[in-house]
Amino acid sequence: MKIRGKKVLVTGAASGIGRCTALAMAKAGGKLILTDINELGLAETVSMARKQGGAVLASKALDISDLASVQELADEVHRDFGPMDVLCNIAGIALFAQVEDMEHSHWEKILAVNLWGVIHAVECFVPEMIRARSGHLVNVASLAGLAGLPWHAAYSASKHAVVGLSESLSFDLRKHGIHVTLVCPGAVATPLVESVRILADPALVAKSKPLFLKAAVTPEKVAELTLRAVERNRFLVLTSPDIHALYLLKRQAPRTFRGAMRVMSRAMDKALGKR
Repeated sequence: MKIRGKKVLVTGAASGIGRCTALAMAKAGGKLILTDINELGLAETVSMARKQGGAVLASKALDISDLASVQELADEVHRDFGPMDVLCNIAGIALFAQVEDMEHSHWEKILAVNLWGVIHAVECFVPEMIRARSGHLVNVASLAGLAGLPWHAAYSASKHAVVGLSESLSFDLRKHGIHVTLVCPGAVATPLVESVRILADPALVAKSKPLFLKAAVTPEKVAELTLRAVERNRFLVLTSPDIHALYLLKRQAPRTFRGAMRVMSRAMDKALGKR
């Protein structure tokens, strides 16, 4: 699908991958509808898109985990602009922790945003795309949706669900002329690095973050890969060679993969004070 002239809705558009995807879509000629819970960051993205000559049809700050708010946005958007051509589910939060350190509220929050947020957007926007018999759905999951990583129990649970949802929809929606792209980044240098909750000693967490950033790709790269996948109707986007290698290792050599994950688990436990 060529983006020029298409209506593109992006969630999580206030920063990081969401902002960069919105700007990439605008540069390609898309007509944007943007949302995020961060009203100030959302306004900045709108300004940035317009400064580069992009068209922003509408923007609205809301909590993607609240179905009523998403439905209200959908009603307004469909009334004013009709069905979306591209729906990008990018909003998400992260929590890395050992299960014994988590409270029930941690599980609820992660699933509310990362899984139910995606479901809410699918519920509210995809039926109109089906009626139009065209469109493209983009869901951003994570490497943690393809592999259960140490310290990622709640996050991996939410992202594995998004992977399964996306795969099923890629089959179910094809007959309606709708393609699906699943984006699975590894480490990405976004504000999420600073906002991620890691339930461990704060001093050890601060010491570990630079190691994460060394392996991180830019959100601009993820956005460019996402745009290219939409244009070429590609399903799976892996954002860097190390993610390709790890995914291949899991599929082709599962025993070796599990051994590598046990090594990673011990290293993370040591680094974060959970030996």
